Amino acid sequence: MNSFLSTLASAGLILLPLFPAEANPGNDLNRKQVIDTFSVKNHSGENLPSGWHPSRKDISMFSIQKESDKEFLRVKTEGGCTSIGKKHNFSVEHYPFLSWKWRIHKLPSGGDETKRNKNDSGAGIYVIFKGKFKFNDIIKYVWSSTLPPGTTVNSPYNSRARIVVLRSGTEKKGQWITQKVNIREDYIRLFGKNPPDVEVIGLLSDADNTNSDAMADYDDIQISN
Repeated sequence: MNSFLSTLASAGLILLPLFPAEANPGNDLNRKQVIDTFSVKNHSGENLPSGWHPSRKDISMFSIQKESDKEFLRVKTEGGCTSIGKKHNFSVEHYPFLSWKWRIHKLPSGGDETKRNKNDSGAGIYVIFKGKFKFNDIIKYVWSSTLPPGTTVNSPYNSRARIVVLRSGTEKKGQWITQKVNIREDYIRLFGKNPPDVEVIGLLSDADNTNSDAMADYDDIQISN
């Protein structure tokens, strides 16, 4: 997998935020912003959800599916590696929590996020923080094939990216899992400083380094306080 940051930068995704950071969100104790529920396709008729942009031309692995009257994004790839990103600028002081639902169907065989030649993840959510061109800090939350939950490693591809394993293996295969992380606390723990604003949320299920298959579903991505 090539650097997600580089591919997003080449696609122009980390240069112009979609929204200005909130200067004063008020005193609402239950602030929430929905990033996507994957209910709207790209207007061009592509399989991509509206507002998301790919890092590569191959987008055959993406599709919006429907189950019990609820849409979601499916990523199904055979040896592929295309990430997608959505610009969404927000302050982690105001919105420290990121939550989403994900479901694993197939994990890349032998995937290991600590090794360049095995660095594939069944599912991954990227939080890309504001920075100068190609110098953004990144947290990637993954569902790993082999690494135990709680593992945190530096990306073998990008010195400014940290990988946090939230789920591992096939025990919950086929089940929707709701995940919630405190990106503010995680950033301070991983980078040792206060976080800048977030400007892109991305996702990736890949299987190129292991030359295998991966399949995962994503839904209900949102930020809150």
